Amino acid sequence: MGLPNAGKIRTFVTLFLVLAATLANADDQPKYSDYIATLDNLDNEAFDDILIQEISDYLHRFPDAPDVDQMHFKIATIYHDHKDRLASFFASMEVIYLYPESPVVAPAQDRVRSLLVKEKKFKPLKDQADALIHPTLNDTSREASYYTFLQDMVDLRFDKIREQLLRGTQRYLRNYPDSERADAVLFWRAELLAQSKKPKQALSEYLKLTYVHSSSLYVTASKLKMADLFSQKLKDPKKAILTLEEFLLEFPDDPQASLAQLRIAKINEKKNKRYLEAINGYTAVASRYPQSADAVPALFDAARLYEDKFKEYDQAIRVYTEIVRDFPNDIKAPHAYAEAARIYEKRLKDYFNAASVYFKVYGNYPESGIAPECLFAAAEINEKKLQDFDKALMYYRFVVDNYPNHKLANKATKRIDKVSKKQMEQ
Repeated sequence: MGLPNAGKIRTFVTLFLVLAATLANADDQPKYSDYIATLDNLDNEAFDDILIQEISDYLHRFPDAPDVDQMHFKIATIYHDHKDRLASFFASMEVIYLYPESPVVAPAQDRVRSLLVKEKKFKPLKDQADALIHPTLNDTSREASYYTFLQDMVDLRFDKIREQLLRGTQRYLRNYPDSERADAVLFWRAELLAQSKKPKQALSEYLKLTYVHSSSLYVTASKLKMADLFSQKLKDPKKAILTLEEFLLEFPDDPQASLAQLRIAKINEKKNKRYLEAINGYTAVASRYPQSADAVPALFDAARLYEDKFKEYDQAIRVYTEIVRDFPNDIKAPHAYAEAARIYEKRLKDYFNAASVYFKVYGNYPESGIAPECLFAAAEINEKKLQDFDKALMYYRFVVDNYPNHKLANKATKRIDKVSKKQMEQ
């Protein structure tokens, strides 16, 4: 928050901290409340950091005290007075969620509304003002309310309060370590740390979740996140692959198993430069998880590596052909045909097969977005490479007749005129 340093009154600070420790040991809530009131009455900004710390400790030690709402609102007020808008917003929202029947809710709502309307940094939330200050609380227990508060704040996707959210998740986990919702909060905390570019701390939280909450629904997502951190941020592809292999062993039927297999292949390709292992990994995605959304893209990657890294053009064509055979209804199937045709044309100079496969895109997938281009390519190859003018004319006419509004229709018409003249000259 950047509040002023205690400076010359360090001695007073020490005395108050000693007093606080004594009261805490006595577990005497009224006396602790009086201590905070005395600290507050000093009316010196140098004590504000200490005051926030002591009130926070009070809220933790005496969650059922009759004045917790007033104490909590006092924290929001200190932030407000110091023009720390983000902290003031967050603390005021805590008050709104945690003490819905308290008289301090109305001034907290007014403060939040004012921030959303007047402060530029809150512009992304301006349209949500009414929903924010009137939250829906199905369970009004303190723990459930705070969980709902954190969930709603996370769902805002408002990066400016990430620091406050990290503190909020820490408070929740400290106050409610045995909550059935603790795993979700721990996962949010790990996500926030990762977003804050603190990969080691994030990894620690993900790892804690997998051990402490081993039956949680968040375990699988956490393992995938851990693998990402190992691979991308911590530059340790070996541990990333080990994490993903553990995932596949523990959760072979999980919906994200195909993604784990795909990421192993990606790491072998991009990080380890082990292209044959990557190809085997990509093909394993399709063979083990043929119903997954990752199957066809993985096969495209395998074909690409055969072509680019090994110059095994026949193998690349084989994979593209298998895509069409095994996944004929996939949106990428016509593109697999087109890629095979391109290799025939550009790599192998096999113009007969190139024209034949290009035409298959039109023949099997006439509604595909690439059908006109492939049909035109087949016509051009027949005209310019194979000198089969009859077939070229037929294909150009197909373009004009079947795709009259396509940009190639006009070009095909011109080619028809030129090819017809060539025929007459023969």
